[in-house]
Order: sequence, then structure tokens, then C-alpha cells
Amino acid sequence: MQTMGNIYNKYLLSQFIEAVRKGLMDKIDKLEITESTDVDELINRLTSEFKIHPLDLREAVPSEPIETQIEDQDMFGDRYKKKVFQINVRIPFDGDRDLFDCYPSTSTVVYLDRGVSINSRDISATITLDVLDPAAYNNAVARLIGNINANIPRINAEIAPWNGGLKSQIEQLLDQRKGVVAKKMDFMKQIGLRMNPKSNDFMIPPPLARKAIPIPVSETVTKRKKEDVPILQDAVYQDIKEVLYNVGKAIERKPSLYLDKHEEDLRDIFLLFLETRYESTSGIGEAFNKKGKTDILLKYAKDGSNLFVAECKVWKGQKKFFEAIDQLLGYLTHRDSKTALLIFVEQREFSSVVTTLKNEIRNHKQFKRLLKDTYDSSTSYEFTLPDDPEKVILLEVMLWHFPAIR
Repeated sequence: MQTMGNIYNKYLLSQFIEAVRKGLMDKIDKLEITESTDVDELINRLTSEFKIHPLDLREAVPSEPIETQIEDQDMFGDRYKKKVFQINVRIPFDGDRDLFDCYPSTSTVVYLDRGVSINSRDISATITLDVLDPAAYNNAVARLIGNINANIPRINAEIAPWNGGLKSQIEQLLDQRKGVVAKKMDFMKQIGLRMNPKSNDFMIPPPLARKAIPIPVSETVTKRKKEDVPILQDAVYQDIKEVLYNVGKAIERKPSLYLDKHEEDLRDIFLLFLETRYESTSGIGEAFNKKGKTDILLKYAKDGSNLFVAECKVWKGQKKFFEAIDQLLGYLTHRDSKTALLIFVEQREFSSVVTTLKNEIRNHKQFKRLLKDTYDSSTSYEFTLPDDPEKVILLEVMLWHFPAIR
């Protein structure tokens, strides 16, 4: 096991570079790139954002010496007050501060005094001198800089290949993404949706990157006349869930939006953002609309049947929760495969409600299996239709803490 000091001791540098690479890929996967996109400007922006800036220590800047006293001990073990001079030193640096937490493939163990602090743009330390001797001060600063600089040349050498190949990697990823988006836009057109190009201007933090939708697929229905029916593709479903989740988290931070509100009032807020995000291309009105008090619908453009259904409910215990699932499944047909249940929790103990729901949902008669936790307090499940146990439905259950809902 490698011995570690108190800097260059948290992560392998290769892990840090891999995390930056994954961040780049995730960012590009959320971009909507079309023929009108300024690709050169986008390449320059992404290159600047994901470049790992090498470390470079600059000249130390001392403060005026401060006369003070420190406690010391003589050769007999007796403690006494000793007069000294303390100089606060600031060492500016260029580069990514996180690199001080990384150790390269070959590294030197570095221990810094407890009073040394690595800040975002500089390193601060205190040098204590018995007498104001310039040579003693310079030697102390040189030792400090030498220790800090021990691994910097190796770190800078190991990040150079990433920076050198970054632009070409971005160009390749953008070219791949552009092809994916073109296919998704074709699917959007076929199901009667158009992404509002200004939708991101209305999304509340955390920002939602515009999504495009994949080419259509079909599902062959069994135990009925053999026919192909359109189904909501994963990219649409994931984008809808992302919009719903982020809107819910934003509402949590703004009590004025949920205080004294009914389920249908909150439903309309979620519906507003879905309508902002998607526009109908079929001439049937808004892409998303409402049928009853609490449900949200996305209809298939050609025949008006449901492609996506979501229900909004206040948490009132296991019985009402199961009734909400039954109600939601009752809306669905063999065409439907993806849905969501939005749960508003007014109880103070939010975590206990989440735990109760996750435990109880397994007891529902249509429950098939848990898939994954999609977000914090948002989980994906598989259910079956009441009249067809072989028809699998994806159900996303999302919970938010909205105290004092009426």
C-alpha cells in the first residue's frame, strides 16, 4: 500500500482524468446539435471547460513581520514564552486546485505543516523566525515551495495527453451526437411533438439540457391480432422524468409555490413546464394536457390515444397509494408502457415516508420488480397490467417534500 502525505493523497490522477472525461461525455449527451448549431463556438467552449489546467507555482508574497510570543520548552523541560517574528506568506498558483488532491503514477510523499492551507488560487503559510534573518526566511520559503512542487512536474506531464487530444475528442463526440439528434428529431416529428428551442430559458435550476428524441420503434402485441403499435421511446420518457423531477425539486425550495395548494394546483405547475418544453405539431392543441383532476397526458398525434400518463397524489398512506397505482394502471392500454406517479409528501418525516413507500410497493399485486433509483427519492419499477400479466409497464415513482398541502 502506498504511503500518503497530507497533499497529493486523495485520488489517483488517472481517476481524476477519467472523471473529467465522463463529465465531457455526459455534457455532450445532453446537447441538442442541429444544422444551425455553431459547432466551432461549441468546440471552443467545451475545450475551455474541460481542459485540465496544469499547476504552476508563482513567486511567494510575504506580509510584514509580526512580533509575537510562542510557548517553548528548554532543555530541562521547563516551558517559557519565547519572542519570535511571524511572516504570513502567500504563494499564488495557476492551474486546477483539485490537482493538489491527486497523486500521479509515480509520486513523492509530501507532508505540509498544519498551518499551510491550499486555497482556490493561492497557498497560505506562516513562517516563524527567531530573528529577522533574510537568509533564514528565504530558506524556509524554498523548503516550502520545494515540498509543494515535488509532484507537480509529473502531474503536468500526465495531464498533457488529455489536453493535447481534447479538441479532436470533442469534435468526434459532437459528430456522433449530431447523428443521434437527427434521428431523434425525426421521431419527434412522427409522434407529433416539436421541442421548443427556447425551453431551456424557462427551466429552473438545475438546468435541463434540451433533449431530442429517437427514431420510432414498434412493439408487436401478442395474444391479440398481430400488429405494430407505436410506443414512447426511452429518450422521451427520460426527458419527461428529468423535467418533472427538476421542477419538483425547485418547488421544494420555494414554499410559496406549494403552500395552501391542492393536488391539481401543483399538477398545473408541472404541466406548465412540460407544455413549455414540448409543442404540438399535430394541430390537436397542446402536446401535454389534463383529463381529470390530477392526471397529465401525452397523446399520440395520429389517433389521440395516450402515450404517457402521470398521476399527482398527496401521500395519505399505503391504502391510498395502492389506489393511486390502480387508478393509473386502469388508464393504460397495450400501447402504454411508460408512466409516472408524482407523490407530494406533507408529513414532516419525509425520509420515513420514502422508506415506507419503498417497502410497501412490493406488496402491490401488480408489482413485478425494482429497477433502480433514478434520482434522489425517485425510483423506477416494473408493473404489469391487471388484465395482462405479460404486459410490462415502467412506473416511475417520484416523491417531493411539500409540507402543508391542503
